[in-house]
Amino acid sequence: MRRGVVPGTLTCCLSLLIVGPASGEEAVYHLIGGDYPVAAASNGYVQEVRNSDSGGFEVHVATSLAPIGATGSYGNIVEGGVPDIPGDFELPHDIVVQLRPDLSSWEAATRVLSWVIDRVTVDSSDTGPQDAVSVLNRGRGRCSGLANASVAMLLGAGFEARTVSGLLIGKDDALPHRWLECRLPGVGWVASDPTLGLWTVTPRHIVFSDTVEAVPEIRVVSNNGSGLNRLPRRAGRLVRPNRGAELVCRLPSVANDLAPVAVLRGSGGEVRRARLDPEARFSGLLPGRWVLEVEADGLVVERREFILRSGHVNSYTVQRLDHDPTWDSGS
Repeated sequence: MRRGVVPGTLTCCLSLLIVGPASGEEAVYHLIGGDYPVAAASNGYVQEVRNSDSGGFEVHVATSLAPIGATGSYGNIVEGGVPDIPGDFELPHDIVVQLRPDLSSWEAATRVLSWVIDRVTVDSSDTGPQDAVSVLNRGRGRCSGLANASVAMLLGAGFEARTVSGLLIGKDDALPHRWLECRLPGVGWVASDPTLGLWTVTPRHIVFSDTVEAVPEIRVVSNNGSGLNRLPRRAGRLVRPNRGAELVCRLPSVANDLAPVAVLRGSGGEVRRARLDPEARFSGLLPGRWVLEVEADGLVVERREFILRSGHVNSYTVQRLDHDPTWDSGS
C-alpha cells in the first residue's frame, strides 16, 4: 500500500523540481470517476492531488532528470541488515559476486536492477504467476512481474525497496502499470520504472494507493512531454546518473570592464547563466554535450563545445573578450 504525503511537503518538493525544461518536466491531468490517485513524493518525482471545481480530481505531476546524489557504500547497506524477503527467494550467486562492499550504494543497486532487466523480458500477454520467483524462473513477465522481481532482488541485496501501483498515460489511453522505489542513503526513496530504463519515471506515471481496478476518465490538461532521451545510456539503457558533471569557467588574469556572462546550453534545451566575476561554476549537469557561450557587452565573444561526463570537473579559461565571435570546439 502506498503511503500519502503531507500537502505542504508536496508544495516544497514541487518548487524544487521545477527548475527548467531539461531537468524538470510537468503534466496536469483531470480525473473523473474510477479509483482515485494519492499524493506521493520521492527523489525526482512529486504528485499533488486536488479536488477539482468541476468535479473529480486535478493531478499535478512533476519529475526531474537531475543527478540523484546518493551517498555511502554498499558495505554500509549490508551492515544495516537485510530487509524481509519472500521465504522462497534466494539472491543468485552471479549477482552476489558483483556486489563488492567498496561499490557505491547507487552502483550496487544499479547492478541489481540491470541484472533483472537483462534476464526478464517484458511481455504484456504473459499469463503466468507474477511473483518474483516465478518471473525470474520463467524469464518473462508483465510490468508487475518485472517490478516484483526487481524489488525482491533489491531486498535480497540488502536495500529497502517497494513496488508502486498506478497508471501509465499513453497517447490514446491509460493502462494499469507498476514500477518501484528503492531507498538510497542521503536521498531517500528513488523511483525507477525498469520497463523504461534505470532510475527513470516520467510525468506520464500517476500513482494510486493500490492496483487500479477501475480506470478513471482522464483528460490531459497539459503535458510538456518526456525528455528521457536527454539521459545518458549505460549498456544501451537510459539511466538517470547519480553524480552530475561540473564546469568551471574563468576569466583570464587580465580582464576588462565588460562584466561578461557565461551561458551554458544543453542539448535538451536547458539554459544556465552566470556572471563571470571572475569565475562561473555550473554544477549538477547531466552528462552529454553542452555549449558554452561567453557574452560581453551584448555580444557573443566566444563559443566552445564540451562533452561532459558524470562526476568529472571540467575547467575552462576564457581566451578573449574583445574580439569577434569564435566558434572553437573541444572537450
